[in-house]
Amino acid sequence: MEEACKDQTIADRIKLWGETDPHTPAFIFWSPNGRFILSRGDVLDLSRRFSSRLTQKGVQPGDVVCVSLPNSPERVVVDFGVQLTGAVSMNGQILRSDGQDIIESMRKAKCKVLVIDPDEGNDAWNICRKHVHIESEDRHMPIATSVEVPTLANIAFCRTRKPESLFLKTLLSIETSIMNIPKHKPTDVAYIFATSGTSGYSKLVQHTHRSLMVICFRLTEDTGMKDKHSKSFISGPLGWIGGFPVYYLYSGCPQVLIDDTAEAVSDRLQFIWDVACKEDIQVSTLAPFQFMGILGRRDIWESSGKKLPMIVTGGQPLHREYLDTIGQLTESIFCLYASTEVGYVAGIGFRESNLSLFKENMAGVLASGVEAKIVDSNMASVAENTRGEILIRSETITAGYVDVPDKHQAFLSDGWFRTDDIGFIDGKGCLIVEGRSSDAIMHGQYILYPTWLEEKLARCSGIKQNYIVPVPDKVMHHEICACVQLEEGARLTEEDVITFVRGDVAETVRSDMNVVPKYVLFFDSFPVTKTLKLDRKELTRFAQKRLQLE
Repeated sequence: MEEACKDQTIADRIKLWGETDPHTPAFIFWSPNGRFILSRGDVLDLSRRFSSRLTQKGVQPGDVVCVSLPNSPERVVVDFGVQLTGAVSMNGQILRSDGQDIIESMRKAKCKVLVIDPDEGNDAWNICRKHVHIESEDRHMPIATSVEVPTLANIAFCRTRKPESLFLKTLLSIETSIMNIPKHKPTDVAYIFATSGTSGYSKLVQHTHRSLMVICFRLTEDTGMKDKHSKSFISGPLGWIGGFPVYYLYSGCPQVLIDDTAEAVSDRLQFIWDVACKEDIQVSTLAPFQFMGILGRRDIWESSGKKLPMIVTGGQPLHREYLDTIGQLTESIFCLYASTEVGYVAGIGFRESNLSLFKENMAGVLASGVEAKIVDSNMASVAENTRGEILIRSETITAGYVDVPDKHQAFLSDGWFRTDDIGFIDGKGCLIVEGRSSDAIMHGQYILYPTWLEEKLARCSGIKQNYIVPVPDKVMHHEICACVQLEEGARLTEEDVITFVRGDVAETVRSDMNVVPKYVLFFDSFPVTKTLKLDRKELTRFAQKRLQLE
């Protein structure tokens, strides 16, 4: 089956499911307005109509269309419509407060069309409208120009306000001819994703139809989502590779999402749990802070009498506390290791019968077709159980970054990709990922990898979660700051935390390296990126500000 999917494009799969049991639900959206279903046939029909609109405006195969829409029925239709045109869909995320990142991304990718909601309350539009000039009266897709984005030709207005859903209604008036699958190859670029960095501009990562379909196959196989009647819930953004609709595209499984263009949900954790239970979800893809947040609120789940069959998570190292959800929220938890550049790399599933296999920071077994090796600073392979940088080789590796004139240093000549992650492979072939080398703390003459100390500090009674971040120091370059979230009712002080590290952790370090935090800060919650990962850079900024070390 993997070989078969390599020869298909995203457009092939959209057409396949749209013509196979067209009345079967494809995407189910929930909001305070209720439940909205896009059937397989709806997805194909509406996407064809939007594709026709793009084609009529001169969009050609290979052109880049920037889609700045949150999770919604409109987002699905637009993304898939771009694919049926043979064009490239680029995620138009905004992470910088000034919004300049979306303008810079469009410039780099030579974007031809921007798809955006022109609602006055839309932050993305309020930012972008300052950089574009509307040249025609077309209310759906006017001609537009931009000094900053010289290639921009049109803006596609997508009005998503609920319950009107005007954009979808306008598509129904578009005449479509018999659809022909665009003449592009599996090796052509299909999507441009942005990395979730929040300092400076994100890197733009290109993926081909082939790499995405192989990712779909591998993840579907390893999570068991091969039954076309099984439902998945996904909390991540559709424009992020972690939110890509892998199960629908590969096996036709219905996907359940929250419509983020509707009225905001007041209690999102409660809403997520209620939706997952009502829809009888088989696989729920949740960020760690989401399922751990639900676990900590017994009022949400205890009286429901239900458990989720499987929670899939990733984005940060696997911690023992995550397994507390087994038997309470879920029957099993599948933790995966992935990246925007490589896609799904490795994973491991836990249930009550195999909890004894757990190790801190396990990434699990490599997915089929993926190779990994650990190297030292000279790029030489190291022995098992020896820490080093993780290199990955797989046919799912990105086709390259956008607007990088020379081959990026992350890509080695023999096909290996430098992940910037630190870890090792144990004697059983399990990949252990301890964190990013760029997160390392330069503490005097030593380098401290935060996840190592986080793992040790997690054993301190009363600590629910902790993260170690660097703060500036004139002598040591970096000092160690422990950012701590306490369990409900715990009364730990800064001195209690320092005493624990000094006694239970520092004594195990066989050198003169000082691993005792100079600072301890307490937090009610930790910042996350728009792609639902811990935002270490933002947390570091918070710590520096509170310590007045900026």
